Amino acid sequence: MRRLSLITAILTFTLCFNANAQNFKGEVFGGAVGSQVSGDELSGFNKGGFAIGAGVRLSIDDKSSIGFRLGYIQKGSRKPSSEVDGIPTYYLMRLNYIEMPILYRYRMGKKLYFEAGPSLGYLFSAHEEDQLGDMPYMKPFLKFDLSANGILGYPIGKNWDFQFGLIQSVLPIREHGSGSTYRLNKGQYNTVITFEFLKTFGSK
Repeated sequence: MRRLSLITAILTFTLCFNANAQNFKGEVFGGAVGSQVSGDELSGFNKGGFAIGAGVRLSIDDKSSIGFRLGYIQKGSRKPSSEVDGIPTYYLMRLNYIEMPILYRYRMGKKLYFEAGPSLGYLFSAHEEDQLGDMPYMKPFLKFDLSANGILGYPIGKNWDFQFGLIQSVLPIREHGSGSTYRLNKGQYNTVITFEFLKTFGSK
């Protein structure tokens, strides 16, 4: 965790310095996420986590801009502890990604805006466990996660915004356990909702 904090601090400084040098605006963000994985026979955004990172943004005109971000995000799936026929059950899938989205922003009024764009995630660690312990023999995860992003943002103060977002994998993160596919259902997919605060450096 200390190493991650150091990397994030260096990244933030570098991006914000480059933003000044190139007349871009620098951004840092962080917040909570809830995630699920379609195709794992569970439902609900029960896996909590967080996201943190930094980016730069270039204005196109008064209503639109484009930005690049680089951050750390926790995804996965979780089934809370329960009992089925008196037998305890539990499941946790923990996926840690470095995420790189490119986001187009359009202002729909004086304040509310919408962002959309693709992102590429790199999986640098994964872990699965159930009520019996680690699950090392499951299907392997792919190292990259290509996703579509949609975000609604609203300013809450000088250079501060609150953002609600949805991140959806467009390619499977791994095969189904059986290896079977059906039409567009090619395997398991990440779905993530985000609740983040965004700090912009420089005048908006």
